[in-house]
Amino acid sequence: MSLRLRLTVLYVVLLALALTAFSVTAYLIANERLYHSLDDGLAVRAEVVVSDLGPLSGAVSGEEIARSRRALDSQASGGAAFQIRSADGPVLYSSFQTGDRDLPPPRTASGDEPVFFTRKVAGQQLRIIYQPIVRDGSVIGSVEVARSLKETDDALGEIRNIFIVGGLAALFLTSVPAYLVAGRALRPIRQVSQLARDIERTADFSRRLPAPGSGGETRELVATFNAMINRVEATLVAQRAFLADSSHELRRPLTVIRTNLDLLNNPALPPEEREPCLLEMRSEAEAMSRLLSDLLLLSREETQAIGRAPVDYTSLCSDAVDRLTSQDRMHEIAAQVDAEIQILGDKERLGQMLGNLLGNAAAYTPEGGRIELRLQRLNGVARVEVRDTGIGIPEDDLPHVFDRFYRGQNARAARADGTGLGLAIVKYVAEAHGGTVSAASQPGKETTFVVDLPVTDEQNGSTFIAS
Repeated sequence: MSLRLRLTVLYVVLLALALTAFSVTAYLIANERLYHSLDDGLAVRAEVVVSDLGPLSGAVSGEEIARSRRALDSQASGGAAFQIRSADGPVLYSSFQTGDRDLPPPRTASGDEPVFFTRKVAGQQLRIIYQPIVRDGSVIGSVEVARSLKETDDALGEIRNIFIVGGLAALFLTSVPAYLVAGRALRPIRQVSQLARDIERTADFSRRLPAPGSGGETRELVATFNAMINRVEATLVAQRAFLADSSHELRRPLTVIRTNLDLLNNPALPPEEREPCLLEMRSEAEAMSRLLSDLLLLSREETQAIGRAPVDYTSLCSDAVDRLTSQDRMHEIAAQVDAEIQILGDKERLGQMLGNLLGNAAAYTPEGGRIELRLQRLNGVARVEVRDTGIGIPEDDLPHVFDRFYRGQNARAARADGTGLGLAIVKYVAEAHGGTVSAASQPGKETTFVVDLPVTDEQNGSTFIAS
């Protein structure tokens, strides 16, 4: 059974339950009101009969009946069905023609209180009131007044039939609109399903669902599906760009190696020229190895596990600055590192992040420029700032500096052999440790990179992340 049909059936069933509950309640109320009205009429008729007897000097007897017969016969000729009993039970007067239709007494009487009951007399259901005649606290006789239930039962039957027929008609008339409304409500779901099948078959991720005119869950479903397709398309575009860029970056060292191999295969190559070829091949192989390591790290960033162990971040920053100082004699290098700052993380990856930040600053800072690293604990995070007085980053390039393989014109002009992966790895490592990274620059003056990482509380070992 389709979802559309199931929703229609569910709607019809719920409507049927609601109509049944309403009909039963209304029928019971009508039944109560009709019987109550009938009983009120019987009580009034019994009071009229008692009043027709006039004042009684003693128990109801034949003499009293004879004295009031004219009034009683008038009541009987008007269609009233009643009878009068003496205190000891015999019927003294009956409006019926034969004795076999005398009204039966109630099975139980409650002293001087009237009693209503239903009996079948001469083939028809009668509603009867037993009305005691009381004088000076004693029952001196009784009056029983009856009325046929045929009209009342017919009226209740008509009400019941109206509810049954009307309910069935309502269910039939609403089932078709319910089916149509369910189809319209499920149309976005069918469109999502159809589009998903088309995309799976054609691999065309440029298609989108139009926004529905109505709001609510339908619009949210379409927006979520379109957002998912956008993300899948962006991921595929990024993967294609990643493959294209990585292939381009690997082509140069491979070309250099192949060229040198061709040279080395020449027997006439002088020995003094072989050594530079071997050195160049070794250098290109090392560069290609580093590039492949970076590519492998970034390609597995979604699944690669980052170690979680206490790391002396203070020592790690100091060691990174010391390594740069020992290798770089062209720049003024300074450090301001707060003591006893620890974080939970992967020491090797954090060292790679710091090395990339300092190496990037050294690569794009002219000779004689200044490179400064500062580490401080600030609002529950360990903040590293790497500032240089280099060429700076143009405003248009600043939002893209952490993208893979991205290199602005100024960066390419200053350093032709870069790959554009260093800052992408910085961003990955920082975010993998629950931190953030940002950059600010004044072209031609200075550039500052800021990395915030959660700090480990030395007392309880918990980690604080700045909000």
